[in-house]
Amino acid sequence: MAKNKNVFNMPKFRVNDEIRGYNEVRIVGEGIESKVVGLGEARSIAESMELDMIEINSSSNPPIVKIASYEKMIYELKKAAKKNKQSSKPLKEIQLSVNITEHDLQTKANNARKFIENGSKVKVTLTMKGRELSRRDDNKRSILEFIVMLEDVATPESQPRDDGNKTIVILKKKG
Repeated sequence: MAKNKNVFNMPKFRVNDEIRGYNEVRIVGEGIESKVVGLGEARSIAESMELDMIEINSSSNPPIVKIASYEKMIYELKKAAKKNKQSSKPLKEIQLSVNITEHDLQTKANNARKFIENGSKVKVTLTMKGRELSRRDDNKRSILEFIVMLEDVATPESQPRDDGNKTIVILKKKG
């Protein structure tokens, strides 16, 4: 059986008695005035509130210690990491050529439609070679047709832009 992996790459925090070697620390927390106090005083404040003392930033001078529930803080961080992971979809790429047939263009548009409906952005790249580069404006016809085919589900983030021998546009979900 596989071991449980830490999916969320949580940073390791020093908590309560693990925090040592400082004369003074800056305490922060909900309902606590941010101030610099001795380490022992910070520990007694945390104990009186029945909360944990969590080292947030050891590189600042003085180090920053948060007075809060450690379990609750870790839970909130995992929840935020999970939400960010769900919302990030990969960027899909569709490549077009200048002389693409109508059927091939329709097939690529259908694939792009599926990607967009699943929440991904689609990067559409029109590649030109040789003499095609001299008629750049005429050759953008296929990429503009592609945008029109998908106008019911997608909008371009910006106008198609030229990048060397390519014309690129990124399509995102409408609304």
